[in-house]
Amino acid sequence: MTEDEDKSVIGVFGMGVMGQNLALNVASKSFKVSCYNREDEFSMRLFEALEIAKRDISNGDDVLRVFKDLQMFVESLKKPRRILLSIPAGKPVEMTLELLKPLLESDDVIIDGGNEHFLETRRREQMCAVDWFAECGKKIHFVGMGISGGAEGARHGPALMPGGSEFAYNSLKPMLEAMSAKAGEKNDEPCVTRCGPDGCGHYVKMVHNGIEYADMQFIAESVVLLRDVLGFDNEKQSIALKEWNNGDLESFLIDITAKCLKKKDDDGDDDSYLANKVLDKAGSKGTGKWTVQLAADAGIAIPCCSAALEARYISAAIDDRAKCSEMYSNNTEDLVLESSKTSSSSSTTTTTLNAETLGKALYCAKIIAYAQGLSLIKSAGNDYGWSEDLNIANICKVWRGGGIIRAK
Repeated sequence: MTEDEDKSVIGVFGMGVMGQNLALNVASKSFKVSCYNREDEFSMRLFEALEIAKRDISNGDDVLRVFKDLQMFVESLKKPRRILLSIPAGKPVEMTLELLKPLLESDDVIIDGGNEHFLETRRREQMCAVDWFAECGKKIHFVGMGISGGAEGARHGPALMPGGSEFAYNSLKPMLEAMSAKAGEKNDEPCVTRCGPDGCGHYVKMVHNGIEYADMQFIAESVVLLRDVLGFDNEKQSIALKEWNNGDLESFLIDITAKCLKKKDDDGDDDSYLANKVLDKAGSKGTGKWTVQLAADAGIAIPCCSAALEARYISAAIDDRAKCSEMYSNNTEDLVLESSKTSSSSSTTTTTLNAETLGKALYCAKIIAYAQGLSLIKSAGNDYGWSEDLNIANICKVWRGGGIIRAK
Protein backbone atom coordinates (compact mmCIF):
# COMPACT_ATOMS: atom_id res chain seq x y z
CA MET A 1 0.00 0.00 0.00
CA THR A 2 1.38 3.40 -1.00
CA GLU A 3 1.45 6.31 1.43
CA ASP A 4 -1.36 8.06 -0.46
CA GLU A 5 -3.58 4.95 -0.41
CA ASP A 6 -3.28 4.85 3.37
CA LYS A 7 -4.60 8.40 3.71
CA SER A 8 -8.20 9.26 4.51
CA VAL A 9 -10.71 10.34 1.88
CA ILE A 10 -12.27 12.90 4.22
CA GLY A 11 -11.68 14.51 7.58
CA VAL A 12 -14.48 15.43 9.98
CA PHE A 13 -13.70 18.43 12.19
CA GLY A 14 -15.87 18.42 15.33
CA MET A 15 -16.88 15.28 17.20
CA GLY A 16 -20.24 16.28 18.62
CA VAL A 17 -23.25 14.03 18.02
CA MET A 18 -23.64 15.07 14.37
CA GLY A 19 -19.91 14.94 13.66
CA GLN A 20 -19.51 11.47 15.16
CA ASN A 21 -22.52 10.11 13.30
CA LEU A 22 -21.42 11.58 9.97
CA ALA A 23 -17.94 10.11 10.45
CA LEU A 24 -19.38 6.70 11.32
CA ASN A 25 -21.70 6.86 8.31
CA VAL A 26 -18.89 7.57 5.87
CA ALA A 27 -16.62 4.95 7.48
CA SER A 28 -19.39 2.34 7.26
CA LYS A 29 -19.34 2.84 3.47
CA SER A 30 -15.65 1.80 3.44
CA PHE A 31 -14.22 5.31 3.04
CA LYS A 32 -11.29 6.08 5.28
CA VAL A 33 -12.13 8.91 7.68
CA SER A 34 -9.96 11.07 9.92
CA CYS A 35 -11.61 12.66 12.96
CA TYR A 36 -10.53 15.73 14.90
CA ASN A 37 -11.80 17.64 17.91
CA ARG A 38 -10.01 20.40 19.75
CA GLU A 39 -8.94 19.40 23.22
CA ASP A 40 -11.27 20.68 25.92
CA GLU A 41 -13.18 19.35 28.91
CA PHE A 42 -15.47 17.32 26.64
CA SER A 43 -13.01 15.94 24.09
CA MET A 44 -12.05 12.78 25.98
CA ARG A 45 -15.68 11.74 26.39
CA LEU A 46 -16.33 12.42 22.73
CA PHE A 47 -13.41 10.31 21.60
CA GLU A 48 -14.31 7.51 24.03
CA ALA A 49 -17.84 7.45 22.60
CA LEU A 50 -16.43 7.33 19.09
CA GLU A 51 -14.13 4.43 19.97
CA ILE A 52 -17.11 2.47 21.31
CA ALA A 53 -19.30 3.28 18.31
CA LYS A 54 -16.75 2.29 15.68
CA ARG A 55 -16.74 -1.29 16.99
CA ASP A 56 -19.99 -1.73 15.07
CA ILE A 57 -18.21 -0.96 11.79
CA SER A 58 -16.36 -3.61 9.83
CA ASN A 59 -12.62 -2.84 10.00
CA GLY A 60 -13.44 0.16 12.17
CA ASP A 61 -9.84 0.66 13.30
CA ASP A 62 -8.65 0.74 9.68
CA VAL A 63 -11.23 3.12 8.23
CA LEU A 64 -11.73 5.54 11.13
CA ARG A 65 -8.83 7.31 12.81
CA VAL A 66 -8.81 9.89 15.59
CA PHE A 67 -6.44 12.86 15.83
CA LYS A 68 -5.85 15.44 18.55
CA ASP A 69 -3.21 17.37 16.62
CA LEU A 70 -4.61 19.58 13.84
CA GLN A 71 -1.57 19.43 11.57
CA MET A 72 -1.41 15.64 11.78
CA PHE A 73 -5.15 15.54 11.06
CA VAL A 74 -4.71 17.60 7.88
CA GLU A 75 -1.64 15.63 6.78
CA SER A 76 -3.59 12.37 7.12
CA LEU A 77 -5.91 13.38 4.27
CA LYS A 78 -5.62 12.41 0.62
CA LYS A 79 -5.21 15.34 -1.81
CA PRO A 80 -7.20 17.28 -2.70
CA ARG A 81 -8.06 17.31 0.97
CA ARG A 82 -11.72 17.32 1.99
CA ILE A 83 -12.64 18.57 5.46
CA LEU A 84 -16.22 18.56 6.76
CA LEU A 85 -16.84 21.07 9.54
CA SER A 86 -19.42 19.83 12.04
CA ILE A 87 -19.32 22.77 14.44
CA PRO A 88 -21.69 25.60 15.46
CA ALA A 89 -22.33 28.28 12.85
CA GLY A 90 -20.87 31.76 13.10
CA LYS A 91 -17.64 32.63 14.89
CA PRO A 92 -16.47 28.99 15.41
CA VAL A 93 -16.42 28.49 11.63
CA GLU A 94 -14.51 31.73 11.11
CA MET A 95 -11.91 30.75 13.74
CA THR A 96 -11.53 27.27 12.27
CA LEU A 97 -10.93 28.61 8.78
CA GLU A 98 -8.07 30.73 10.13
CA LEU A 99 -6.58 27.68 11.84
CA LEU A 100 -6.79 25.61 8.66
CA LYS A 101 -5.58 28.34 6.30
CA PRO A 102 -1.80 27.79 6.69
CA LEU A 103 -2.21 23.99 6.53
CA LEU A 104 -4.17 23.73 3.28
CA GLU A 105 -3.17 23.81 -0.40
CA SER A 106 -4.89 24.91 -3.59
CA ASP A 107 -7.95 22.83 -4.59
CA ASP A 108 -8.51 21.52 -1.08
CA VAL A 109 -12.19 21.50 -0.13
CA ILE A 110 -13.83 22.71 3.09
CA ILE A 111 -17.47 21.72 3.70
CA ASP A 112 -19.57 23.64 6.22
CA GLY A 113 -22.29 21.23 7.36
CA GLY A 114 -23.99 23.63 9.77
CA ASN A 115 -27.11 25.78 9.40
CA GLU A 116 -25.27 28.92 8.36
CA HIS A 117 -26.86 31.99 6.78
CA PHE A 118 -26.30 31.72 3.03
CA LEU A 119 -24.84 35.24 2.79
CA GLU A 120 -22.07 34.21 5.19
CA THR A 121 -21.44 31.13 3.04
CA ARG A 122 -21.21 33.31 -0.07
CA ARG A 123 -18.70 35.57 1.68
CA ARG A 124 -16.57 32.66 2.85
CA GLU A 125 -16.62 31.03 -0.56
CA GLN A 126 -15.28 34.29 -2.02
CA MET A 127 -12.75 34.63 0.79
CA CYS A 128 -11.33 31.12 0.38
CA ALA A 129 -11.23 31.13 -3.42
CA VAL A 130 -10.31 34.74 -4.19
CA ASP A 131 -9.00 36.57 -1.12
CA TRP A 132 -6.76 33.74 0.03
CA PHE A 133 -5.42 33.29 -3.50
CA ALA A 134 -4.49 36.98 -3.63
CA GLU A 135 -2.97 36.80 -0.17
CA CYS A 136 -1.05 33.51 -0.23
CA GLY A 137 -1.63 31.89 -3.63
CA LYS A 138 -4.12 29.30 -2.36
CA LYS A 139 -7.52 28.71 -4.01
CA ILE A 140 -9.62 26.75 -1.55
CA HIS A 141 -13.09 25.49 -2.45
CA PHE A 142 -15.67 26.31 0.24
CA VAL A 143 -18.89 24.30 0.18
CA GLY A 144 -21.97 25.17 2.19
CA MET A 145 -23.93 21.93 2.61
CA GLY A 146 -27.36 21.58 4.14
CA ILE A 147 -27.80 18.32 6.08
CA SER A 148 -31.27 17.16 7.07
CA GLY A 149 -32.24 14.17 9.17
CA GLY A 150 -30.84 14.94 12.60
CA ALA A 151 -28.47 12.60 14.41
CA GLU A 152 -30.17 9.44 13.13
CA GLY A 153 -30.08 10.66 9.55
CA ALA A 154 -26.43 11.64 9.89
CA ARG A 155 -25.61 8.08 10.96
CA HIS A 156 -27.77 6.10 8.54
CA GLY A 157 -28.36 8.43 5.60
CA PRO A 158 -29.28 12.13 5.52
CA ALA A 159 -30.64 14.35 2.77
CA LEU A 160 -27.71 16.43 1.52
CA MET A 161 -27.89 19.83 -0.16
CA PRO A 162 -24.38 21.01 -1.10
CA GLY A 163 -23.55 24.22 -2.93
CA GLY A 164 -20.17 25.30 -4.22
CA SER A 165 -18.07 24.80 -7.33
CA GLU A 166 -18.46 21.91 -9.76
CA PHE A 167 -14.87 20.89 -9.00
CA ALA A 168 -15.66 20.61 -5.29
CA TYR A 169 -18.88 18.68 -5.86
CA ASN A 170 -17.25 16.23 -8.27
CA SER A 171 -14.50 15.54 -5.75
CA LEU A 172 -17.14 14.84 -3.08
CA LYS A 173 -19.80 13.14 -5.19
CA PRO A 174 -18.88 9.43 -4.74
CA MET A 175 -18.72 9.81 -0.97
CA LEU A 176 -21.84 11.98 -0.68
CA GLU A 177 -23.88 9.61 -2.82
CA ALA A 178 -22.74 6.66 -0.72
CA MET A 179 -23.53 8.27 2.64
CA SER A 180 -26.84 9.92 1.67
CA ALA A 181 -30.30 8.46 2.12
CA LYS A 182 -31.75 6.53 -0.81
CA ALA A 183 -35.19 6.93 -2.40
CA GLY A 184 -37.08 5.98 -5.54
CA GLU A 185 -38.99 2.86 -6.52
CA LYS A 186 -35.93 0.66 -6.01
CA ASN A 187 -34.62 2.70 -3.08
CA ASP A 188 -31.36 3.27 -4.93
CA GLU A 189 -31.47 6.97 -5.87
CA PRO A 190 -29.09 9.05 -3.69
CA CYS A 191 -30.73 11.97 -1.89
CA VAL A 192 -28.05 14.47 -2.81
CA THR A 193 -27.57 16.99 -5.60
CA ARG A 194 -25.42 20.03 -6.28
CA CYS A 195 -27.89 22.82 -5.66
CA GLY A 196 -25.78 25.55 -7.24
CA PRO A 197 -22.75 27.79 -6.60
CA ASP A 198 -21.58 29.53 -3.41
CA GLY A 199 -24.41 29.82 -0.80
CA CYS A 200 -27.10 28.01 -2.80
CA GLY A 201 -26.90 24.82 -0.73
CA HIS A 202 -27.46 26.63 2.56
CA TYR A 203 -30.26 28.70 0.99
CA VAL A 204 -32.06 25.53 -0.12
CA LYS A 205 -31.63 24.00 3.36
CA MET A 206 -33.01 27.20 4.91
CA VAL A 207 -36.16 27.00 2.78
CA HIS A 208 -36.40 23.27 3.55
CA ASN A 209 -36.55 24.22 7.23
CA GLY A 210 -39.17 26.88 6.53
CA ILE A 211 -41.34 24.26 4.84
CA GLU A 212 -40.69 21.99 7.83
CA TYR A 213 -42.09 24.69 10.15
CA ALA A 214 -45.27 24.84 8.05
CA ASP A 215 -45.56 21.06 7.84
CA MET A 216 -45.32 20.65 11.61
CA GLN A 217 -47.83 23.44 12.21
CA PHE A 218 -50.33 21.88 9.80
CA ILE A 219 -50.06 18.53 11.56
CA ALA A 220 -50.43 20.15 14.99
CA GLU A 221 -53.58 22.02 13.92
CA SER A 222 -54.99 18.84 12.36
CA VAL A 223 -54.52 16.98 15.64
CA VAL A 224 -56.28 19.81 17.52
CA LEU A 225 -59.25 19.53 15.14
CA LEU A 226 -59.35 15.76 15.58
CA ARG A 227 -59.39 16.26 19.35
CA ASP A 228 -61.51 19.37 19.91
CA VAL A 229 -63.96 19.22 17.00
CA LEU A 230 -64.30 15.52 16.24
CA GLY A 231 -63.80 14.47 19.85
CA PHE A 232 -61.10 11.89 19.10
CA ASP A 233 -59.05 10.61 22.02
CA ASN A 234 -55.33 9.87 21.61
CA GLU A 235 -55.89 6.35 20.31
CA LYS A 236 -58.35 7.53 17.66
CA GLN A 237 -56.08 10.43 16.71
CA SER A 238 -53.21 7.98 16.23
CA ILE A 239 -55.37 5.68 14.11
CA ALA A 240 -56.47 8.59 11.92
CA LEU A 241 -52.86 9.64 11.29
CA LYS A 242 -51.85 6.05 10.54
CA GLU A 243 -54.58 5.89 7.91
CA TRP A 244 -53.34 9.16 6.42
CA ASN A 245 -49.81 7.80 6.40
CA ASN A 246 -50.96 4.75 4.44
CA GLY A 247 -52.07 7.04 1.60
CA ASP A 248 -50.92 10.21 -0.12
CA LEU A 249 -49.83 11.76 3.19
CA GLU A 250 -47.13 9.14 3.81
CA SER A 251 -44.27 10.98 5.50
CA PHE A 252 -41.85 10.85 8.41
CA LEU A 253 -43.63 13.58 10.37
CA ILE A 254 -47.08 11.98 10.07
CA ASP A 255 -45.64 8.62 11.07
CA ILE A 256 -43.85 9.81 14.21
CA THR A 257 -46.82 11.98 15.25
CA ALA A 258 -49.07 8.91 15.10
CA LYS A 259 -46.61 7.05 17.33
CA CYS A 260 -46.17 9.96 19.78
CA LEU A 261 -49.93 10.44 20.25
CA LYS A 262 -50.45 6.97 21.69
CA LYS A 263 -47.24 6.85 23.73
CA LYS A 264 -47.99 6.39 27.44
CA ASP A 265 -46.01 8.14 30.16
CA ASP A 266 -43.70 5.40 31.43
CA ASP A 267 -42.82 7.44 34.52
CA GLY A 268 -46.40 8.26 35.42
CA ASP A 269 -48.71 6.25 37.65
CA ASP A 270 -51.99 7.25 35.99
CA ASP A 271 -51.70 5.44 32.63
CA SER A 272 -51.85 8.83 30.87
CA TYR A 273 -50.56 9.84 27.46
CA LEU A 274 -47.22 11.60 27.30
CA ALA A 275 -48.30 13.98 24.51
CA ASN A 276 -51.01 15.41 26.78
CA LYS A 277 -48.37 16.44 29.30
CA VAL A 278 -46.07 18.28 26.91
CA LEU A 279 -45.97 22.02 27.56
CA ASP A 280 -47.55 23.89 24.64
CA LYS A 281 -44.53 26.13 24.18
CA ALA A 282 -42.38 25.89 21.04
CA GLY A 283 -39.03 27.47 20.29
CA SER A 284 -37.54 28.43 16.96
CA LYS A 285 -34.11 28.72 15.39
CA GLY A 286 -32.71 31.07 12.79
CA THR A 287 -33.59 29.25 9.58
CA GLY A 288 -37.37 29.68 9.87
CA LYS A 289 -37.01 33.39 10.59
CA TRP A 290 -34.47 33.84 7.78
CA THR A 291 -36.86 32.18 5.33
CA VAL A 292 -39.66 34.60 6.18
CA GLN A 293 -37.36 37.63 6.19
CA LEU A 294 -35.80 36.81 2.81
CA ALA A 295 -39.20 36.10 1.29
CA ALA A 296 -40.37 39.54 2.41
CA ASP A 297 -37.23 41.13 0.96
CA ALA A 298 -37.85 39.34 -2.35
CA GLY A 299 -41.57 40.13 -2.42
CA ILE A 300 -42.50 36.45 -2.40
CA ALA A 301 -45.57 35.37 -0.42
CA ILE A 302 -44.98 32.37 1.85
CA PRO A 303 -47.94 32.65 4.28
CA CYS A 304 -47.73 28.99 5.31
CA CYS A 305 -44.18 29.42 6.62
CA SER A 306 -44.74 32.86 8.13
CA ALA A 307 -47.92 31.79 9.94
CA ALA A 308 -46.11 28.76 11.34
CA LEU A 309 -43.27 30.96 12.59
CA GLU A 310 -45.72 33.38 14.21
CA ALA A 311 -47.56 30.48 15.84
CA ARG A 312 -44.28 29.52 17.51
CA TYR A 313 -43.81 33.06 18.76
CA ILE A 314 -47.35 33.06 20.15
CA SER A 315 -46.79 29.70 21.85
CA ALA A 316 -43.65 31.09 23.48
CA ALA A 317 -45.77 33.79 25.17
CA ILE A 318 -47.21 31.15 27.46
CA ASP A 319 -47.67 33.44 30.49
CA ASP A 320 -49.78 35.90 28.48
CA ARG A 321 -51.84 33.06 27.05
CA ALA A 322 -52.45 31.65 30.52
CA LYS A 323 -53.79 35.02 31.69
CA CYS A 324 -56.11 35.26 28.69
CA SER A 325 -57.33 31.75 29.34
CA GLU A 326 -58.24 32.67 32.92
CA MET A 327 -60.04 35.83 31.77
CA TYR A 328 -62.21 34.07 29.22
CA SER A 329 -62.55 30.60 30.74
CA ASN A 330 -66.20 31.16 31.58
CA ASN A 331 -67.20 32.13 28.06
CA THR A 332 -69.37 29.79 26.04
CA GLU A 333 -67.65 27.53 23.51
CA ASP A 334 -66.85 29.10 20.17
CA LEU A 335 -69.95 28.94 18.03
CA VAL A 336 -68.00 28.18 14.88
CA LEU A 337 -66.42 25.09 16.44
CA GLU A 338 -69.75 24.09 17.96
CA SER A 339 -71.49 24.28 14.60
CA SER A 340 -68.74 22.16 13.05
CA LYS A 341 -69.63 19.26 15.33
CA THR A 342 -73.03 18.76 13.73
CA SER A 343 -74.03 18.78 10.09
CA SER A 344 -76.20 21.65 8.97
CA SER A 345 -79.69 20.72 7.82
CA SER A 346 -80.29 24.16 6.30
CA SER A 347 -77.66 24.00 3.54
CA THR A 348 -77.05 21.26 1.01
CA THR A 349 -73.52 22.59 0.40
CA THR A 350 -72.32 22.09 3.99
CA THR A 351 -69.89 19.20 4.43
CA THR A 352 -69.52 17.61 7.84
CA LEU A 353 -65.91 17.55 8.96
CA ASN A 354 -64.47 14.07 9.35
CA ALA A 355 -61.00 12.54 9.47
CA GLU A 356 -60.96 11.79 5.75
CA THR A 357 -61.90 15.35 4.78
CA LEU A 358 -59.36 16.74 7.25
CA GLY A 359 -56.66 14.54 5.73
CA LYS A 360 -57.42 15.90 2.28
CA ALA A 361 -57.21 19.46 3.59
CA LEU A 362 -53.84 18.67 5.19
CA TYR A 363 -52.59 17.22 1.92
CA CYS A 364 -53.66 20.38 0.07
CA ALA A 365 -51.96 22.58 2.68
CA LYS A 366 -48.70 20.65 2.35
CA ILE A 367 -48.70 21.10 -1.42
CA ILE A 368 -49.23 24.84 -1.02
CA ALA A 369 -46.35 25.12 1.48
CA TYR A 370 -43.99 23.31 -0.90
CA ALA A 371 -45.12 25.49 -3.81
CA GLN A 372 -44.43 28.64 -1.80
CA GLY A 373 -41.00 27.42 -0.70
CA LEU A 374 -39.97 26.35 -4.20
CA SER A 375 -41.17 29.69 -5.57
CA LEU A 376 -38.80 31.40 -3.12
CA ILE A 377 -35.89 29.20 -4.22
CA LYS A 378 -36.61 29.97 -7.87
CA SER A 379 -36.70 33.69 -7.12
CA ALA A 380 -33.36 33.45 -5.29
CA GLY A 381 -31.88 31.71 -8.33
CA ASN A 382 -32.64 34.78 -10.39
CA ASP A 383 -31.54 37.23 -7.70
CA TYR A 384 -28.19 35.60 -6.89
CA GLY A 385 -27.15 34.23 -10.27
CA TRP A 386 -27.89 30.56 -9.53
CA SER A 387 -30.48 29.93 -12.25
CA GLU A 388 -28.11 28.19 -14.65
CA ASP A 389 -27.26 25.52 -12.06
CA LEU A 390 -30.49 25.43 -10.06
CA ASN A 391 -32.66 22.37 -10.72
CA ILE A 392 -35.88 22.44 -8.70
CA ALA A 393 -36.85 18.91 -9.71
CA ASN A 394 -33.56 17.48 -8.42
CA ILE A 395 -33.95 19.37 -5.14
CA CYS A 396 -37.42 17.87 -4.69
CA LYS A 397 -35.97 14.41 -5.28
CA VAL A 398 -33.43 15.00 -2.51
CA TRP A 399 -36.27 15.75 -0.09
CA ARG A 400 -37.85 12.31 -0.63
CA GLY A 401 -35.57 10.56 1.86
CA GLY A 402 -33.37 11.08 4.90
CA GLY A 403 -34.64 14.54 5.88
CA ILE A 404 -37.25 15.59 8.40
CA ILE A 405 -39.76 16.50 5.67
CA ARG A 406 -39.14 13.28 3.74
CA ALA A 407 -42.32 12.10 2.15
CA LYS A 408 -43.74 9.82 -0.50
